[in-house]
Amino acid sequence: MSGGRFDFDDGGAYCGGWEGGKAHGHGICTGPKGQGEYSGSWNFGFEVVGIYTWPSGNTYEGYWSQGKRHGLGIETKGRWVYRGEWTHGFKGRYGTRQSTSSGAKYEGTWNNGLQDGYGTETYADGGTYQGQFTNGMRHGYGVRQSVPYGMASVVRSPLRTSLSSLRSEHSNGTLPQQDSPAVNPESLPLSPTITRGGFALSLYAEAEAGKPKKGGLFRRGSLLGKLKKSESKSSLASQKSRVSFLKSESGISSAASDATSTVSLGEGAEGEEYPPFESDIDATTTETYMGEWKNDKRAGFGVSERSSGLKYEGEWLDNLRHGYGCTTLPDGKKEEGKYRHNVLIKGMKKRVIPLKSAKIRQKVDRSVEGAQRAAAIARQKSEIAASRTAHAKAKAEGSEQAAQAANNESGIARMMARELSPDFYQPG
Repeated sequence: MSGGRFDFDDGGAYCGGWEGGKAHGHGICTGPKGQGEYSGSWNFGFEVVGIYTWPSGNTYEGYWSQGKRHGLGIETKGRWVYRGEWTHGFKGRYGTRQSTSSGAKYEGTWNNGLQDGYGTETYADGGTYQGQFTNGMRHGYGVRQSVPYGMASVVRSPLRTSLSSLRSEHSNGTLPQQDSPAVNPESLPLSPTITRGGFALSLYAEAEAGKPKKGGLFRRGSLLGKLKKSESKSSLASQKSRVSFLKSESGISSAASDATSTVSLGEGAEGEEYPPFESDIDATTTETYMGEWKNDKRAGFGVSERSSGLKYEGEWLDNLRHGYGCTTLPDGKKEEGKYRHNVLIKGMKKRVIPLKSAKIRQKVDRSVEGAQRAAAIARQKSEIAASRTAHAKAKAEGSEQAAQAANNESGIARMMARELSPDFYQPG
């Protein structure tokens, strides 16, 4: 086998062994204008195992096949490190991705470079989501567990870059501060929404409160006035608990999913009229959601419960109670009926025939049963996700050995390049 140095027209170069006119053995190849490089072993023109360094400083240490990352390897990209398997250039099937500046991480299965299948997402504040993913988003069934309220991340901006959806792949892995998705800035109230990661139970409506009317934003006073007309005796519990009732993120879906989810638009708009939303919730309170997820948000049937005793069983849409369901307050009182954008809108007006209440009762019961079934399925999916997570961790450990092998091969390639061409520039 012979070797030497070959300079390309674009400013890149190869220095190392070759055979049959192709890179073979050990060598270094730099990119256009000498930017970026691969150093390691080669097999007739294709990388085998080594280190690839991009001009940006991102690196990959591991195995290759037919010119693509394949096998075990470690990618360091911005503040994110992926350890695990690669298939034809994409992350997967098993691997972990973790932020180097916080505890945010995902451990589980992947497909085409995105979280897909089953896995566990851990957010910067320590909260978790364990369950199903599709195309980088929480989708299917899963369990979202918050940390104590006093420790939960405060979300002051509705914009969310979270690890859950590797839409962050395109933003070079921007660190998710919370698990709340992106919202159209034009639809937000002037005051910033302050919410907590993992706490989705909330009293105030997002959709209606966020829509501008002729005179500006929907005033909280007029919103509550509207509610008084349609609520019945059974909803009086919400009157008493209007302030203390679950004040937190109406929609924070996950502290690390990458793209967008809804944050409560109603809270904070007229805050001076009411005590702080946190005033009635204990710092040790936690919240768990078990049920269906669609496109990174709580949607479908599910059960959300706080350690304080507050619980909602029923239908959800965009992280809000929406549809039929039952809310049980800490004192045991219940609020049942149909919700729209988090607000109870029972059809119990005088002109409605009495049979209406029986129909509502049936629909509520069906929704509660559906929510309990969904919660049971979510627990099952969570157990499967735990198994996949363990396997992903094992692959991540194996990738450390692959990275070590890549460093060894890279060292040999660098030594050979220095011998063949002492003045050869090695970017890495």
